[in-house]
Amino acid sequence: MSSGSMTGESASCSPAPYGQACIGCSRAKCKCFLRSDGTSCERCHRLGKTCEPGLALRKRKARTPPKPPTQPPPPPVNSRLEEKLDDLVSLLRSQAVERQSQSQTDSQRHTPQSISEGTNGAYGESVTSMSAPTNPDVALDAAAGVVHILRPATPPMSPSFIHDDISIHNLPDRVANEQLESFRRSFLSIFPFVHIPTSTGAAELRREKPFLWLVIITLTPKLVSQQFQMETTIWHIITQRIIAQHLVNLDLLLGVICFASWSHYFKKDKPFMCMLTQIAISLALELGIHRNPLATPLRRSRLPNQLTSKPRPRTMEERRTMLAVFHLSSATWSTYRKTEPLRWTSYLEECLRILSEGRETLRDILLAAQVKCQIITNHLSCASPDEAVGIESPKAPSATLTTAMLRQLNNIRQSLPADIASHRTTQFYLLYTELRICESALSRPRSPDQTGISQFQRAQDLEAVLNTIERWYVTYSEMPLCDWIGFTADLFTQFMQFIVVHFKLSILDEPGWDVQEVRRRADVFQNIDHACENVERLPAILGMVDADGPRCGLFFKMTTILREVKALFLAEMQPPTAFPAPESSANTDDINIGAGGAEVMDFSFSDEILMGMLQDDILSPGWDFRPDSSYMPI
Repeated sequence: MSSGSMTGESASCSPAPYGQACIGCSRAKCKCFLRSDGTSCERCHRLGKTCEPGLALRKRKARTPPKPPTQPPPPPVNSRLEEKLDDLVSLLRSQAVERQSQSQTDSQRHTPQSISEGTNGAYGESVTSMSAPTNPDVALDAAAGVVHILRPATPPMSPSFIHDDISIHNLPDRVANEQLESFRRSFLSIFPFVHIPTSTGAAELRREKPFLWLVIITLTPKLVSQQFQMETTIWHIITQRIIAQHLVNLDLLLGVICFASWSHYFKKDKPFMCMLTQIAISLALELGIHRNPLATPLRRSRLPNQLTSKPRPRTMEERRTMLAVFHLSSATWSTYRKTEPLRWTSYLEECLRILSEGRETLRDILLAAQVKCQIITNHLSCASPDEAVGIESPKAPSATLTTAMLRQLNNIRQSLPADIASHRTTQFYLLYTELRICESALSRPRSPDQTGISQFQRAQDLEAVLNTIERWYVTYSEMPLCDWIGFTADLFTQFMQFIVVHFKLSILDEPGWDVQEVRRRADVFQNIDHACENVERLPAILGMVDADGPRCGLFFKMTTILREVKALFLAEMQPPTAFPAPESSANTDDINIGAGGAEVMDFSFSDEILMGMLQDDILSPGWDFRPDSSYMPI
C-alpha cells in the first residue's frame, strides 16, 4: 500500500477519546483511530483482527507543570530499572569491601586464634563462619549432655606473625642445617616428640614450623650467649602470642613441648617446667587433639553458612604430639611432684597402639616404649583416687602387684625390635622403671620369722636394686659424650635418683647386708667424680663457649652441682671415715673430710635436676624396714 493511500485512510478516521482505545491498540501501546463506519479501528481493520473496545475508562492524571527546559527528559522505564540494579550491586560490593577491611583491621588489633589448615577447632570440631562472627556460639553436645561456648569462627592465622618475631635471627643455611642435624642426632634420639624427615632442611622447617625451628636453633648453638639472646624471643612468643593473643596451632604446641623438655638449659632462679607443661596441655585441649573427632556435629544456636564437613581422622603427627604431651606431664611430675601426669584415656591408648607399629618412623616405637615405662612409674608414684587427699607417696604395692609390673616390663622389653631395644635411651627408661619397681618392694613391712626366709627375701630385693644400678652405670658409661647435650630434664632426674638410691644402699645398716661389698662393686663417690670429669671435658669436645657475666651455661655449672651433691652425701655419713674414698677417686676438690666431721660448701639446690630429689626426700631411709618396724638411725 502506498503512502498516499495510508494518508487518505487516516484522514477519514478520528482518534479514540482518552481511555476508550480498543484492547488491541492498548496492548500494543499504539494510537487508536476509529473508522468512520464505527465498526473497528483502523489498526485492527488493517491487520484483520477483531476490534474489541476497552473495558473501563482510566482516570486522567492531573496535569503537572512542565519541567524547566534545562532538565533533560526522564529516561525510559527500562533504563531506570537498570540503573537501580546497578546501584544495588554497587552498594553490595562496597559493603563487602568495607567488611573485609574492617576484619583486617580487627585482626591487626586483636590477633585471631590460629586454626591450622585441616585442624579441628576448639572442642575438636570444625568451626565455620557464623552470621555474627564477633559473638561466641553456643553448641550442645547431646551425647555428653554438655553445653559448649565456642569461640567465634576466625580465618586461619597467617604464619607472618611468628615469622616476623623470628626475623631478627638469621643464620647461614650451612650453620642452621648443622644445628638441625645435631638436634636430630642428640636430642630427638632422647625424646622423639616430633618427626623431622632427613630430607627436610632448616629453611623448609623455618617456613613450615617457625616456632619449633626457633627452639631447635636456640638449643644447639655453640655460643651460650647466643642461646640466651634467642631465649628472649621464645619468651616473647609464649607471653605475647600464646598467652596474650590466644594463638593456637600445632607449631606453637611442638615448640612449647621442646622448650619445656630441655628447660634446664635456660633456668635462672626459678624453675618454669611446670608452667610450660600446663601451657602445652592447654594448647592440646584448644586444638582438640586430646580425643577423636566427634562423630555427631554439635547442635549450634546459629545455623552456619555452609554444611559441616565430615570429621577427618587424626594424623600421625597429632597422635605423636598428644603422646608427647603425656610424656612431658609425666616427666614434670617425676622432676617436681607439683602437678600429676595427664590422665590416661582410651584415646591415648589408641595413639600408643598406632605409634607402637612404627608406620612413619622407628622412633615412634621408641616414644611408645618410653610412655609405657612412664605409665608404670606413674602408677607407683601417684596416689590412687581412693587414697586420702594430700598423700604424695602411695602405699607400697603388694608382692603380687610387684611381680605383675615386672612381668609387664619384661613384655615391653621383648616386644621391641632389636635396634630399638638396644638403644641407650630405651635402656635408660627400662632400667629406671625396673629400679622403681624393685625399690617399691623394699617399702613393704616384713613380719619376723624363725626360719630366716623373710631376711633372705629381703637380701634378694636389695640385690635386685643394686644389680639394676650396676647395669644402668654400664649403659651410662657407654654413651658418647657428644650425646649428653640431648639429656632431657627427665633423664637428669633419673640420673640423680640412681645416684641417691646407690648412696642409700652404700650406707644401709641392716643384718645380712654387706655395705663393703656394695662399695667394692660400685663406688658412688667414684661415679660422681667420673661424671664431673666428663662434664668438664664436654664443652671442649663440642666447642662450646660460655657466656660472659654471672649467668652460666648448663654444662659449665653442672660440675659445681655434682660436687654439692657429693658434699651432701658426705654430710649424711656418720662418722665420715666410714666411707673411705678409694685411691682412684681421691680428688675431693673443695670437700674437706676431717676426723671431727665433714666440712662442705654452701648448698644451693635450686636447679631443676635436683628438684625431684628434694621433693621426694629420697635421702630419708623410707624403705629401710626392720622386723620391729624401727628405722635405721642416720
